[in-house]
Amino acid sequence: MTHVSRRSFVRSMIAVGAAPIVLGGCTATGFAANRKVRIGVIGLGRIASTFEIPCVLARKDIARIVAVCDLDSRRLDHSAVRIDTAYADGSTVARYHDYKELCAREDIDAVMICLPDFWHALVATTAICSRKAVWLQKPFTQTIREGRLLANLAERFGTVMQVGSQQRNWTQFKGVCNAVRAGAVGKVKRVEVGIGLDKAGGSSAAQPVPTTFDYATWLGPTDPTAPYNETRCHTQDLSKIGSRPGWIQLAPYGWGMITNWGAHHLDIVRWGLGAIGPESVYGTCAWMDLTGGKLWNVHTNYDLHYAFNGGFTDVHVCDCYQNGVKFIGENGDWLFCTRGAAKVTPSDPEPKVRKGQLGPIAASKPSLLPKLETQRAPATQVHIDDWLAAVRAGDPSMTATNAEGGHLSTAMCSLGQMCMELGRGRKNGFSLNWNPKTESTGLTAADALMKPFARDRFDLTVNLREFGLDFNEVMKG
Repeated sequence: MTHVSRRSFVRSMIAVGAAPIVLGGCTATGFAANRKVRIGVIGLGRIASTFEIPCVLARKDIARIVAVCDLDSRRLDHSAVRIDTAYADGSTVARYHDYKELCAREDIDAVMICLPDFWHALVATTAICSRKAVWLQKPFTQTIREGRLLANLAERFGTVMQVGSQQRNWTQFKGVCNAVRAGAVGKVKRVEVGIGLDKAGGSSAAQPVPTTFDYATWLGPTDPTAPYNETRCHTQDLSKIGSRPGWIQLAPYGWGMITNWGAHHLDIVRWGLGAIGPESVYGTCAWMDLTGGKLWNVHTNYDLHYAFNGGFTDVHVCDCYQNGVKFIGENGDWLFCTRGAAKVTPSDPEPKVRKGQLGPIAASKPSLLPKLETQRAPATQVHIDDWLAAVRAGDPSMTATNAEGGHLSTAMCSLGQMCMELGRGRKNGFSLNWNPKTESTGLTAADALMKPFARDRFDLTVNLREFGLDFNEVMKG
């Protein structure tokens, strides 16, 4: 079936409200027995190379990567050879430049989206509408409205989605959140969150675009006139493919630590509090030094206060704290969790616990420490395994971090970023109100920052229209 005819087929099925569609043996009610989950991986950089691809290759018994996609042909070829070598059965993984062509394949059951943050919504929209199970790296989306759209789409299609927030499958985080929700520290009065710091750098000098990299498409819905520099995108050195890319600390492609590590730790905050989201955020930050031709431009130091429970609970996000999350009860008891010595990628923050810092799990008194289950495998592998199990069962409820949860946690990060952005030049910072039920601020300037990224064909409206869907109608839920 061609790309166009498949979309016509899906559109017609949506229109008539047909029964569960069978695509490659995967249905809404379960997975065909004795067949492996066929996966396409979109984006082949740091995270895919050090997290997604290795963890899927570790489950050759139940899953197989059959297609890969990237705008950088060197990375595309590098990953394809790695996968072919791992399977070593004479087969070859299909290679794609256009993610829409990969998503159009009927024999692909699931798609892993491992792209820069500003591409998440566009690709995930097509994947969901193509009836794929979806793995989407955190942060969920780049703007709040993009997140709401994806969450609504996933609900509409019954999509099995796992967000790459693997701390939900890490024993110390699960143990602390369960204990806090069970009342171990009483009513939570304060939460202290440390998410690390970005450092200034990069180069604004224009460089020739590598012939192997489709930079014009990579820019997608952002400014098409931005000059190419390797530090704007990612390294061209394949031996350093696991290194931290420049875009992650360069707006508008990434927002820096508030969404990078914030998507992990603020997700833990929401989980521990059992909350949809905050009622307001107030704070200040410092911005990166751009002198001397430096390029990266996100926040450095940050000091944010989120109000929960009518203002009773203060969530203080500040670089003054150790990387981790500490829940403090109204009587002073507390529980703390962090990753300890574990690193997901080589470019993660240095994990060694310095003198005076807390270990992976700690409490104000031993009696508060929860009994932890045995970590059956690294959290990254458990997270992948849970997703694959959910895909095989056709059950969206089985994933640890679904679309709605991923959206709500990333929205909390986005509110912090918006607060910092709107507070530029304000000595006393900025305060932003938030209604977590209506997802509104009541402020025109803030509402403008929640809109989806869009330019020409790089537009969610265009992607949805290809499947016969209307953006405003989907946004209503």
